[in-house]
Amino acid sequence: MPKSKITVRPTSGVYATYKRLSYQPWTAIAEFVDNSTQSYFEHKEELKSLIGFGKLQISIVYDSKTDGSDSITITDNAYGMELDDFERAIQLDKPPVNTTGRNEFGMGLKVAACWFGSKWSVHSTQLGSEYGYSATVDVDRLSIYKDDEVDLDIFESSAEEHYTIVKIENLNKKITGARTIGKVKDLLSSIYRQDIRSGDISIIYGENELVYKKPTLLEETLANGEVRTWKKNVSFTIPHDELELSCYGFIALRDPGSLRDAGFTLMRRGRVIIGGPDKNYRPRELFGEPNSFAYQRLFGELHMDNWPVTQAKDDFDWHTSGIEELFIEKLLPLCKEYKQKADAYRARQQADTNNVVNQTINDFERAGVISEVSATPVEVIQSEDPLHETTEIDNSIIKQEENITGEEPAESNDSAIKIVGAENFIMPFRYNDKNYVFEIHFDLTNAMGVWVNVARKETDNFQITINLKHAFFKPFNENKDFLAVMTKLVIAMALAEIDSLLTAHNGRIEPSTIRRRMNAILEQLVNGGTAR
Repeated sequence: MPKSKITVRPTSGVYATYKRLSYQPWTAIAEFVDNSTQSYFEHKEELKSLIGFGKLQISIVYDSKTDGSDSITITDNAYGMELDDFERAIQLDKPPVNTTGRNEFGMGLKVAACWFGSKWSVHSTQLGSEYGYSATVDVDRLSIYKDDEVDLDIFESSAEEHYTIVKIENLNKKITGARTIGKVKDLLSSIYRQDIRSGDISIIYGENELVYKKPTLLEETLANGEVRTWKKNVSFTIPHDELELSCYGFIALRDPGSLRDAGFTLMRRGRVIIGGPDKNYRPRELFGEPNSFAYQRLFGELHMDNWPVTQAKDDFDWHTSGIEELFIEKLLPLCKEYKQKADAYRARQQADTNNVVNQTINDFERAGVISEVSATPVEVIQSEDPLHETTEIDNSIIKQEENITGEEPAESNDSAIKIVGAENFIMPFRYNDKNYVFEIHFDLTNAMGVWVNVARKETDNFQITINLKHAFFKPFNENKDFLAVMTKLVIAMALAEIDSLLTAHNGRIEPSTIRRRMNAILEQLVNGGTAR
């Protein structure tokens, strides 16, 4: 069909200035996704009624070339554009007829395309139309020759076809490197979380469909047995310029906390304006300092559909009018209880004794300290009273003295970690060409007992009791990894005592003997089998 023209007066040279705008790759790509999703929303019923339509699909393909001629292509199966809409997509200062949607300014496609590259093209046909349209904008040529028009190709199309394809070449900004690509995917997934969650819209970057992972909420079992989920809906308005700016959504607490993902996500018209990994809204008045627990746990999604935004839709236009201060003031009482709970709550990490013991013996065996070792969980370890037996081992430095003041020891609070797995293990092994058995017992009940006890039951059979309730270690027990460190340390101490007993003169052990041998064992563990 014959070519036509699209007028780009009065200032075609302005296209070249857009590459200097403060976009980011994800905010620029979001402009194209906004156009696609808005086209879908405005014609959803017509599209959903089509046989085989399924859902809106938006494909983003970055084509990396060895010669540096990379390109970006964004394709959708939305409603497509008829001639009037197509011309508005190319021309400056041509907002859409409907300014209540996501593409309200009518600048997104051309500005984002010019920011990405100096040459871009648009191909589109609308559902039910007999024609499709194609045009290419060469930004460098417009800047040099001040052309007033670009060519418009009109081609025949089937009435069943509906799509838009935007291709950008001669890139000013490239998306390369795993870190940058991952960040683009993460932030696009966050920006369009509501669309993705709906199941009606699929956004594919390269070969990967974007997904949004829903955060896990903090749940607390109350004294009456009920479970409270720390999430609540909020709603308020703020008067501004004869309007009522509305805000609604929810605030909640995360479990576990996350420096990367906590904070408020501020949304408008179903897509994120402020928010995403490491980019959520966390004013100090609401969240406190970055090292606070509220900073890591408090989060929410707040919809602000009629609030003013910047042209790039990457921020709210509220910094010079005082409405951000009013926004924070409204949120303060709504967040108070949640902030207090976040600051007071300490999550109980979980430590599996089966994993701890197996990892410990693997480390000792790999380092060549012991051999032919295994660990078997057992129901109970038989002993008359191992904490009060008097043996050669009990006289070592590991044995804690009984309370001789006559006062009852203070009761220890529960450990901050939750212990799962067996409490007792039988551990046969070979050490220095002799066979031994350690019976390991994790004591979860004796808050007033000693920290650790090593008792000889038979010549080469020793019972090791590790008291996980001891008050001294409570500050460290907030870290589940501490149990593994403590178990490894105790076994090293027991082995050092065995060595010291074998070399003792007349049953007497020099105080430094155990210390030196234990240092050698730990160094052997660190060095993977060689000790100095």
